[in-house]
Amino acid sequence: MLLSSVHASENNQIEKFRANWKKDNKPHFRFDAIEKVTGQKIYGRDYRAVDMPGWPDEQHHALIIRASIANRVYQGFDISFLPSDMQPYKVITAEDLKAHHIDWIEEFGGNMLLEKGRTPDYLGHEIAVLLFDSFDAFNKAKNRIQFNKDVVQYGEKTPLVAASRDPYASWRIIREQGLSGQNDRYSALQDGLFFPDYVKHRPVWPDAENSPDDNGKRGMFYAQQLHNDMADQDEWFVLNRTYHTQSIEPMAFEPESYNGWYDKTSKTMHIVISSQSAQHFYYEAGKAIAKSSLASDIQNVVVHTPYIGGGFGSKDHTHFPYYGILASLFAKAPVRLANDRFEQFQYGLKRHPFKMVNQLAFDKKTKKIAGLVSDMEVDGGGRINFSPSVTMVGASALQGIYYIPRNDIAAVCYPSQTPHAGSMRGYGTLQSMSAMEMMLNEAAAELDIDPIELRKINALRPGERNTQGARPNGDMRYVEMLELAEKHPTWVNRQSAKKAFEAKNPGKLYGVGFGIVSKDYGTGAAAPSSSVELTPEGKIIVKTCSVEMGTGIDTSQGSLVSKYLGTVADEVQMAVTEEFDAMELFATDNPYITSQERQDQMSKNPRWTPVVSMSTAASMSSFYQAQTTENAARILFEHSLFPAAVEIWKKRYFNGELATPDFIDITEAHWNKDGLTIKGYPPIDLVTLAKKAHLDGMITAVMTHAFNRWAWATAEFEINGETKRYPLDAIAVKRGIGARNVATNRFGYQVIERKSVDYPSTQLNNAMVTYYAPCATLAEISVEKASGNVEILSTHTWLEPGKVLVEQLVEGQVEGGLTMGVGHALYEYLPNDENGAGNGTWNLNRYQVPLAKHNGVWHLTHTMLPPLSESDPAKGIAEVVMIPVVPALIEAIYQATHIRFYHTPVRPQDIIEAMKS
Repeated sequence: MLLSSVHASENNQIEKFRANWKKDNKPHFRFDAIEKVTGQKIYGRDYRAVDMPGWPDEQHHALIIRASIANRVYQGFDISFLPSDMQPYKVITAEDLKAHHIDWIEEFGGNMLLEKGRTPDYLGHEIAVLLFDSFDAFNKAKNRIQFNKDVVQYGEKTPLVAASRDPYASWRIIREQGLSGQNDRYSALQDGLFFPDYVKHRPVWPDAENSPDDNGKRGMFYAQQLHNDMADQDEWFVLNRTYHTQSIEPMAFEPESYNGWYDKTSKTMHIVISSQSAQHFYYEAGKAIAKSSLASDIQNVVVHTPYIGGGFGSKDHTHFPYYGILASLFAKAPVRLANDRFEQFQYGLKRHPFKMVNQLAFDKKTKKIAGLVSDMEVDGGGRINFSPSVTMVGASALQGIYYIPRNDIAAVCYPSQTPHAGSMRGYGTLQSMSAMEMMLNEAAAELDIDPIELRKINALRPGERNTQGARPNGDMRYVEMLELAEKHPTWVNRQSAKKAFEAKNPGKLYGVGFGIVSKDYGTGAAAPSSSVELTPEGKIIVKTCSVEMGTGIDTSQGSLVSKYLGTVADEVQMAVTEEFDAMELFATDNPYITSQERQDQMSKNPRWTPVVSMSTAASMSSFYQAQTTENAARILFEHSLFPAAVEIWKKRYFNGELATPDFIDITEAHWNKDGLTIKGYPPIDLVTLAKKAHLDGMITAVMTHAFNRWAWATAEFEINGETKRYPLDAIAVKRGIGARNVATNRFGYQVIERKSVDYPSTQLNNAMVTYYAPCATLAEISVEKASGNVEILSTHTWLEPGKVLVEQLVEGQVEGGLTMGVGHALYEYLPNDENGAGNGTWNLNRYQVPLAKHNGVWHLTHTMLPPLSESDPAKGIAEVVMIPVVPALIEAIYQATHIRFYHTPVRPQDIIEAMKS
């Protein structure tokens, strides 16, 4: 039988499979599972112009020429050796940018294309963008240009540009606890942050003085007292160690890509990107384009964000797409710009290398921590990205799970000539907390106490303050987790197991190590958006600003609406951008530095919010994105489905004309397999309720926005004549097909103006973080004496995730976290100089990522602590699961070899050299 396209469409099984993604009102498999197994999970880099409806079929290509040297003057480039059929039809240089007033990456430091006569700011500095009208010409030209050292000409040797620039950020976190039950003598939360001056590009902090009028001087006074005590207190044991971490490539499956078309007829810029921050890019791209006379005719920006092949922070807040926009403005057709793996190594965001000089003091008698001093230097790379916040988060995370009564933590992030460092998974906490855990393990040996017992003595209890002087939200359950770990057979039997293993394997050494951390989740300025819509047929459509990047966000967001709608969503749309303009929100200020007075003034405008958009970080969906999705479903239930059900129960099953019904308490209603029921009345299925809501013109779609600064903003809204406070700051609604004379905006939504709003105090910015998720890992390893190779025999992870939305997704995070932790601890490494990734010659032939054989995948187990109550929130997990793996492995190596390492990664050659000395 011949197959026609119509017949093929009729026999497409995808939608039939999709209908089965929910079973018993729960997800039966991942929402994107069908695409994954049928090869239809298409990433952004796979799209061409011909795949985009309404675009011309012609596809052009762009190539960026970059500098591979950062200490010589750039004198120009030469591609005249290319044959005529390989020549670009347009070469965009710094001269073009000047002529058209283009510098779209000012927030990343500007200098978008390097001018002749200047020294590159960093290895990989963009020099020119070349446009080709065919893939054949582009591909042949790239093959001749990419590794050709003669293309770019350099002149005299010069100092590195980074050496003449001030730090990206400097932070100082000082705390001196007060008397029991009283305020701190000094803390960041209580007294505010202060910052240094810069002299010769180094920070100069205020003089130490117990001044009642100058918080900076007073903070330094308490810091100086702590430094003095570190040197003079005989009752203290002080561990003084220096730790180094490396530059790491995120190694997302899909390198960055862009495809764009400037449709001059409709005056619209169409963009397809692979981005974790699609909504943020949508707004910022519009602002950037508006600055150039070349783009003065553009009236609309349309951003498409398909599935992205992994993120890990590498596609969050990256300036790569702006070079695509630049190419689109000069191109004659849709143009594609896509990194290959060499280019992604050279150009993509990296994990920040840290140098940490730490002093940790213990009271010799009580074994309690007495004080902490740390001096951190962070390598921010060639362009400023999220370096200021990564540095701050790394500094504030240093305390780990411990109570620190006195601390002075200084952290400074410096520019360098290396690739840009950004929001890679761990966000500074991996570096600092691993060092703290390594110190606890060593201190336990020096103090002759069990490592877990020392941790139990020092674990932060509920109500105690962090190093910034803020109280973490909720119960972290650290001691509970430690008590579980100390009973694990691998820990209990570690000494006898070592003797038995080494006797049986004379060429190998055996060790067990432990680590426990507590990772913050959130940014202090989270701003999720969601919508939940009910069609007349009873289908549920969920839309969010988050991007599905392999973590299963679409599955979790689609499933959590069942609490209010009785079943999971039928359709989940991710990375929605323009449609959330329906709430008509705007922002004016940097939410991290705005004053309380300014916030109070602007919040009087019901359309104002501190932040409009939110990027998709690894730990932002389960807690933050869920806030708006769940509340949208809640409002839909409260103001449509339940009232619709009450009307049906009244008319069909109750003598409403003779008595007042007793089934109007919404808290007594619940969903069962047949529908919504209350007090024994017949269940009403969702399809019936949806039809009634639509016919009666009730609310059938709810769009929500929220803001979180370590607490949710709340606002009062009047909906259907009822005023109620929600943990949201904006709501818009659509009404059903029966609605009449309802004024809506161009998106079909009606904005429900808030009547009042309560935003968290701007002083909470000084808390830096108050949400934490704890995780512990026990690692059992062997070390081969002859080669130094480390074999992971088994691992066990304890995790406190709060309320679990989809258990299998959390389990997947545990498994992936092990791999990333193993890579950081044992394998992954990029030099921090001209020999590193910035020279453009790195790929997987030189860069070792951990493979299945490195992970002990068949002996990976975990324990998830159950929530304390039904009302526990879901915690942001993704990043925390990798962090304790690192100190656990480093300690296990020590227990095997009796050699301590103070850097990562610890590679076989490091072990061999140390064992020889």
